[in-house]
Amino acid sequence: MSGVAFPREGQGFQAEVKIKQRHHIVLIATHTTVGPVAAIYDAKTKKWWNSRQWAEDIDDAKAKAEATARNWYKYLGVRDSFPALVWMETS
Repeated sequence: MSGVAFPREGQGFQAEVKIKQRHHIVLIATHTTVGPVAAIYDAKTKKWWNSRQWAEDIDDAKAKAEATARNWYKYLGVRDSFPALVWMETS
């Protein structure tokens, strides 16, 4: 198994979504000690959403975080198209 690099806890990706002037959320797809997870952080209230979702891999975690954000976007009744996500690597 030499040469196999397992991701460190906390490594992953994040993307920001600003919805109107009232909402600013950060989508997070990260590795934890028990596996990949999708989570959302509300940058305005400085609180985590309770919708943490376990994923098969980091790409699945990204997809789950994006799906949750898209549903929230629809729930708020925003008629503009969902913004393109720019996923940035985290440490």
